[in-house]
Amino acid sequence: MNFADNNILLLLISLVFIYAVLSILVSILTEAWNHRSKARGIFLKDSIYKMLKDPLNKDYGYLFYNHVTISGLKSAPDRLPHYISSRMFAEVLIDIIAQQAIHNRKVEVILDETGNKRYQMDLTEIPSDIIKRFQLGLKTMNTSPFTDLMQSFLDKSKNESLPEETDYSKLKAHIEQWFNDYMDRVSGWYKTKQQRKFLIIGFIVAISLNVDSLHLLKVLSLDDNLKNRLVESAEETVDNLKKDSTMRSDLSFLIKSTSIVKSKNDANYTAFDSIDAAKIQRMIHKLDSSSRIRNGIAKKEIRQLDSAVNMIAELNVPIGWSSTVAPASWWCANKQAKELSFAIAHDSKSPGLIDYMAHRNSWSWGNFFKYLLGIIISGVSLSFGAPFWFDILTKFVNVRRSGKIPEGDKSSKS
Repeated sequence: MNFADNNILLLLISLVFIYAVLSILVSILTEAWNHRSKARGIFLKDSIYKMLKDPLNKDYGYLFYNHVTISGLKSAPDRLPHYISSRMFAEVLIDIIAQQAIHNRKVEVILDETGNKRYQMDLTEIPSDIIKRFQLGLKTMNTSPFTDLMQSFLDKSKNESLPEETDYSKLKAHIEQWFNDYMDRVSGWYKTKQQRKFLIIGFIVAISLNVDSLHLLKVLSLDDNLKNRLVESAEETVDNLKKDSTMRSDLSFLIKSTSIVKSKNDANYTAFDSIDAAKIQRMIHKLDSSSRIRNGIAKKEIRQLDSAVNMIAELNVPIGWSSTVAPASWWCANKQAKELSFAIAHDSKSPGLIDYMAHRNSWSWGNFFKYLLGIIISGVSLSFGAPFWFDILTKFVNVRRSGKIPEGDKSSKS
């Protein structure tokens, strides 16, 4: 089956490419929200607190985050670290338990000859080896699920050549594996929690940019120029993404890889009412200047926002708000002037597209419910995030390319 010129596949590639570009904006805004609310660092801290919870002993989560090594990861006094390596986690936890050999010394009460109480601290010599201190510190703790787990790690870390000795690297490896397994689950919990934010911002973007999915699909089906240009852009973008498939989740890489192809035939070029990029740019620069004072949004995210808005404007697809297009056109008073300006601005369009746009820009309950459904589809779709849509785009483009007829076969058929 030849997928190269399959119209349904071309429509899907075009629509997915639009979703991919718009989802970059959703992902950037979500990251900005997380940065401002310190969500990632707080979630990691809560997860580690839960991991190290031991009511029968000390608050090891508190001790962990106040350890000098972890405190040094803070970019500011109120900025918790977003990432802690398994190696660092294991070394800090071993050190915290080992320190208990020093701080948890027992105090004995002794009665002197006159019957008065005298307090005497256990002055047992503290070993210099950290493993010995870890074992001694573990013995000073009350029995609990947490201490049982640490003891099991200790038991599994015996030196093969000297069974009575404990191998530090093995103990650290067991704690690292425990941390990595737990963080895999934490990542799933975080993504589930983030999905609500993505959904909210997805709807904000869909409404603020007037992204009607049903309208986009209809325009793409009637405007071959726009559809072909978007397919060409999608293919160039996929080629750029293939240069490093491991970076698909990095927003900066996705922005850099996205290619927006300009129209090669100005005579057939359709100029849609799209977003007012200049107005949004002014808002971004205003936000940039305020961020210098509050440091609420990272400079990197400001630059990404700037690039994403430029890309959306260059898409030249029928999105954005205007008095000449739905839904704003439904309340426009001077309809004759509106229809005249529409005909002048879009005289290069096909008759089918002109008729459709004229019908859509007129109020009816049917148009209202179609618009509402289109916005809902857009909001939900954009909530999946940029990496998801770029992965889907790559698969669709690969399917199309797998159906292309080689040049040699074409010549033999003719």
